[in-house]
Amino acid sequence: MNSPAHQRMDRTMTSRRTIARTLPLLPAALAAFPSTASAAGGGETALVVTGLLTAVVAVLLFYVVFVLEGNIDPAAERLRKAWAYIAARKRADERELDEDFDGIRELDNPSPPWFNYLFVGTIIFAAIYMLDYHVLGGSPLSVEEYRREVAEADVLRRVALAAEGTVDEAQLAALTDAEALKAGKEKYDRNCVSCHGAAGQGIVGPNLTDARWIHGGGVRNVYLTIKNGVPAKGMIAWKLVLTPKEMQQVASYVLSLQGTNPPGAKAPEGEVWVEPKAAAAPDSTKAI
Repeated sequence: MNSPAHQRMDRTMTSRRTIARTLPLLPAALAAFPSTASAAGGGETALVVTGLLTAVVAVLLFYVVFVLEGNIDPAAERLRKAWAYIAARKRADERELDEDFDGIRELDNPSPPWFNYLFVGTIIFAAIYMLDYHVLGGSPLSVEEYRREVAEADVLRRVALAAEGTVDEAQLAALTDAEALKAGKEKYDRNCVSCHGAAGQGIVGPNLTDARWIHGGGVRNVYLTIKNGVPAKGMIAWKLVLTPKEMQQVASYVLSLQGTNPPGAKAPEGEVWVEPKAAAAPDSTKAI
């Protein structure tokens, strides 16, 4: 006899036999999880994940064996009902609008359930976000994050300055070794090309290859111009970005461009700079 009751009984017996064959394998499988995680190098995180998975499997088996008594039909029915709430349901009575164009019909069907759930989820997320960021203050706002990052960057800059040491601006001298000029060129190419050109010919900023200087020539004046910037002309104060040693390298590289006369150079600006002669040391043998 193949009645519905007998069919359910057959499915129950089949489920129980499957579970009975699976249970002896469970201890070995659970014991293999931690060793596999350790061999994979996952560390504590992998062990925690495998432990959670083990607990979930154990709970599911306990529920199937002792609560459902091997009959998984109720669980399958619950999963089917849950899926019905997520998936779009077909409507036998489709409502059709009074619009027909070239055989194309427009229907007036409701939105699928998953779309409505997603919309409600965004509202819940917005409420949680507002409480966390604007009411309880549990997470920092973007302005606070910016201030923290600026403070951290300032600490790193101070550490870099302390590691490099200071530069005596009164006794500043142009660097001439190849390594220093190479470092200055790298920083020039990264920060100065957009205004002064790759060859120093000048674009928005002045030409750096002629003998005229707007803010004074010589390594000290060029260094101070780089350090303090020219805000009226849009040049930032590079002391906020570069260390004193790096600014000395850039100033030395800029001076090495003198007389190169690149093609397309801007017209000279400013005054001709003449390096002042060092004051002669007093003659200690001369009578006063």
